[in-house]
Amino acid sequence: MALPSVQRVFLESIASSSDPEGRFIEVNGIQTYYKKVIPQSHKHLLQNQHFIPNETNKPVILLLHHILGNLYTWRHHMQPLADATGCHVIAYDRPTFGFTERPTKWEEGQNPYTQEASVDFAVQLVANLGYKNRKIAFAGVSGGGGIICAIAIKYPDLVHSLILIAPSIRPEDQGPPPIGRHILGSAPGRLFIKIALYQYLPLTLFYHNTNSIPDWETVVKPTYRVPLTLPNFYESFSWLMKYFVPLNILPNKDILTQKPILYISGDDDRYLHVDKHREVFDEIASTPTSSTSHPNFKMEFKVINECGHLPQDEKPQEVLNSIIDFLISLQI
Repeated sequence: MALPSVQRVFLESIASSSDPEGRFIEVNGIQTYYKKVIPQSHKHLLQNQHFIPNETNKPVILLLHHILGNLYTWRHHMQPLADATGCHVIAYDRPTFGFTERPTKWEEGQNPYTQEASVDFAVQLVANLGYKNRKIAFAGVSGGGGIICAIAIKYPDLVHSLILIAPSIRPEDQGPPPIGRHILGSAPGRLFIKIALYQYLPLTLFYHNTNSIPDWETVVKPTYRVPLTLPNFYESFSWLMKYFVPLNILPNKDILTQKPILYISGDDDRYLHVDKHREVFDEIASTPTSSTSHPNFKMEFKVINECGHLPQDEKPQEVLNSIIDFLISLQI
């Protein structure tokens, strides 16, 4: 048996000391850091019967974080979501971010840093955790929202519902323009990334008011900065930019409307203005298949006051309440 890489051993060591509830699983050859929670009402069964019950008619809830984020962003949501819905809830660090391994080489056609790879990666993760062919209620913030839309387009039969939190869906909103990605994917660009992120991460531009977030300076900010010290972070982020091609979402909006959608935006989103979010929502909602005659038709647009681009961080309780109300309305 081959010995694990130094990177894997190091990531496991740091992760276990940071959060003992986190776990690792291999997905498409990548050691992936994730957390899974089950309803409190099920935990006594797990202790007594040595299995995790999950009703076959219940979907799994999968949470996808934003670029430069990690699963920590869902710290206020996972257990309450599980308890309120009776579902298992999973969050993971997307490749490049958090404690998930960052490959330095790959076979042709297996580049883990493309957007298409991110789509298949999420689906494979759920399957590897034992939920193959189970319906999934997806929640994604910013770039994570774009990925879950692409999953719904490619794998519609797997999707129970979509919760889009300040999603980046239009091509011009999905990261920097091509020339910017080319620069960031170069050696000088990598140096710029290192200097900029070391100085400014987490980006306060994404928030309405960081002073409203408890423990921002002592806990939240340092946690988001941990990946800056981990192996291959800057290289992998540079590759992510180099190979970034926007996902083709809105041309397939007729597929999206076949699933229930909750769209959440902050009123002070300085990255994607709330009016742009409203335009995207209206464009999706106006497709011919969006009619009350469609059995799965349900679309809601929610604006959260005094909130920026990352509502799950800045207004976690309001986001949590909105998600729970939405899923319960679907008789989850």
